[in-house]
Amino acid sequence: MPKMTITPLATRLFDSAPEAGDGLNAWLIKGARECQRSGVKPDRAFALIANTVVARGGEIFEHDINKAISKAYSQSHTSGTYDPRPVWPEPNLDLIEQITMERIRQNPSVLNDLRRLSQENPDQPTSDIIQKLFPLNSLISAGIDTSSTTTFEFSRVRERLHRFQFVVPSPMSAKIGLTQEGKESGRCLSNTGPRRFLVTEFDFKSTSDNGKRTKWAPLIDLWQANGATVQDACAAIILHLKQYGPLVMVVYSGGKSLHGWWYCAGEDEQEGSRLHKFMAGAARLGADTKTYTRSQFVRMPGAARPDGRKQTVHYLDTDLTRREKRAHANI
Repeated sequence: MPKMTITPLATRLFDSAPEAGDGLNAWLIKGARECQRSGVKPDRAFALIANTVVARGGEIFEHDINKAISKAYSQSHTSGTYDPRPVWPEPNLDLIEQITMERIRQNPSVLNDLRRLSQENPDQPTSDIIQKLFPLNSLISAGIDTSSTTTFEFSRVRERLHRFQFVVPSPMSAKIGLTQEGKESGRCLSNTGPRRFLVTEFDFKSTSDNGKRTKWAPLIDLWQANGATVQDACAAIILHLKQYGPLVMVVYSGGKSLHGWWYCAGEDEQEGSRLHKFMAGAARLGADTKTYTRSQFVRMPGAARPDGRKQTVHYLDTDLTRREKRAHANI
């Protein structure tokens, strides 16, 4: 067996490839996409894939390898998309205390203040809310649990959306995409359309799953000593961020956290952009940065958890999305 040139990419290709006779030819497209994502040129990709094929006991068929490379490199927008993960700042506990306590000392019931600021009645059916938020005839990914990967035509599930716990906060571009591993999926980066909403989740817990006190515990103790709940503190942070971004909706997770939906259609997402800076600011205030992944599930507004706890909408202002739809209707 020929000795492979050992590089990180070559090692990944070798480890992911099956032995000859176990699907090695079908693996070619996966190997080509891995090369494409890694930024190597097509001729270098050919050499790496050919080496891998030989190392796994297969024969080199130039046509098959070139076909896989051509598909991966010319249709990268429909292949297994890879978004480099940004490096986010750590939460600033002193800043979180300052911002939350400034409001809590004025009025501990900050969540009620947030509800009073709602521009629309937030107690609307899930179907009506989603219809206001998403463009007409959207594809929507919704799930009953976090492992769900199905994308639906909105019109076909409109009246049943309240039965799903989770939703991707942007329209999908296709019903099926390819994961980073080259597998078909109804919910992955490659079939998630341009970001429409950025969702910030603030989930402060006093104890971890193993029962130990978390870094948030002293803050939670302070909030409770001043008559405020974790949701009040989350609302205080969201109201602070509202100075810097267009807040469209706030959804209760059914547990302890609040999800803030921020309208950001058309915004650049590169490091240093307004959207990136906004998320970095939210991360400093304790936001979970997982929601920056476009295909990440968040809580469906107005739906309920299996135990019956409702994912209540506390704030709603769809003026931006309504104006956008009117503008498109007039084109």
